[in-house]
Amino acid sequence: MARFGTTSSHSPKLRLHNLWRLFRAPVPADAQAALDMAWAKIDPKFRTANQMFGRHEEGCGATIGVMPRCDFACRGCYLNDTANTTPALPVAAVTAQLDVLREHLGPWGNVQLTDGEVTLRDTDEVIEILRYARQIELIPMLMTHGDSFLRDPGLLARLITEGGLEEVSLHIDTTQRGRRDKNFKYADTEADLMPLRARFADMVRHVRKQTGHTLRVASTVTVTADNLPEVADIIRFAQNNADVFRMVALLPVAPVGRTVDGIGQIDASTLWNKIERGLHIEASNAGRVTENQWLMGHPDCSRFVIGATIRDGDAPGKFVPVSPESSPADRVLLDTIFENFAGTTFRPDRPAEAFARLAGMFVRKPGLFLWQLPRAAWGWLKRLSPEHPITLAARILCGRAQVHRFAITAHHFMGPEELASPIGQERLAHCVFQVAINGKLHSMCEVNATGLRENFYASIARDAHNTLDSAA
Repeated sequence: MARFGTTSSHSPKLRLHNLWRLFRAPVPADAQAALDMAWAKIDPKFRTANQMFGRHEEGCGATIGVMPRCDFACRGCYLNDTANTTPALPVAAVTAQLDVLREHLGPWGNVQLTDGEVTLRDTDEVIEILRYARQIELIPMLMTHGDSFLRDPGLLARLITEGGLEEVSLHIDTTQRGRRDKNFKYADTEADLMPLRARFADMVRHVRKQTGHTLRVASTVTVTADNLPEVADIIRFAQNNADVFRMVALLPVAPVGRTVDGIGQIDASTLWNKIERGLHIEASNAGRVTENQWLMGHPDCSRFVIGATIRDGDAPGKFVPVSPESSPADRVLLDTIFENFAGTTFRPDRPAEAFARLAGMFVRKPGLFLWQLPRAAWGWLKRLSPEHPITLAARILCGRAQVHRFAITAHHFMGPEELASPIGQERLAHCVFQVAINGKLHSMCEVNATGLRENFYASIARDAHNTLDSAA
């Protein structure tokens, strides 16, 4: 079954032209322009070897007003009190936001389809929005608590096959209240929710097999003082199920929206200490998780580690990080990629398109493929299995050991007091997470903490009221 947004229905001539275009320009000019614009925003003191913003990523965008309503009552919620009475924006208004984000992010930029619980919106309209995002070369990630998929087993498959959905983030944690299943409705510990996480993992495996389509999955977790001690357990579960959960996004709670008082704020060092306790990492980088962090913009906003986790038989998965500090060979490889192919992504490509892009990269930098990448890969094998790297390579090639991309990120949103401080304003100037409101981009922290969300919801309600009056 063809993915939406590909050229499968186009003429052969147009498809060949597209392959030739990818061969000639593996990194589109407008993608490089978006990166250059992002890099120009970064203060020179933050232009470090581990800075990703403007070097390989142009940030992320998010929608607002797609479906403000939510059927959960979470203790850490960034929506305001009027969300459940605010009507959803018309589809045309949502696609207008996507147009603004596309201009900012460049081709195949990352967009979160979010605001309330999007799956409560009419499914045909969600499909229309997903298809439009793909049409204008954005990669939408549907943000959801996932309960709608459990209530309607056919919903996720339909979004995949009809809407071209390829990325979803499942928000699961103990701050949530509203799940229909009584076993999880009032969960007090993250341990209580592990069977639910396993259920979602099985659901994803099933829908991939059912549809024959790719589905990349993240797990979002709000972190409070209550569930902080269990962060290591969440990381461990995700790593052992990395065939499903490619990323864990940890969001220390911020004092905005409907978040209850006294829920507890978490500093970065404390959080990463818990992350390190849960991550099973190869020996040469043990105890060095923070040294392998990447930055996305300001250091106080977003930090993450990326790499792969290898599962060999019944043994726990083992993580091999890739960063400028993970090994000398990794640094050489990354420097070459950033210098020559920054912004490259294969996520929207079909096999023929990926081959054309890779061929274009090979022609421009054969040493990357003939020497640097094999050298780095050999280093990864030796780090994972110092005594038997060739045996491990053979097991991977035979499918007996599985390799899965795995990442952990922590993003710290700001409350009003922090946003107003000098460091808060410095962070705001480096924001990588933008929301389009009335044709202009705003930091998500501004939206959450300065009344922008409240004002925008009020304008949605006024427009809906005026429309009803006109119709009457």
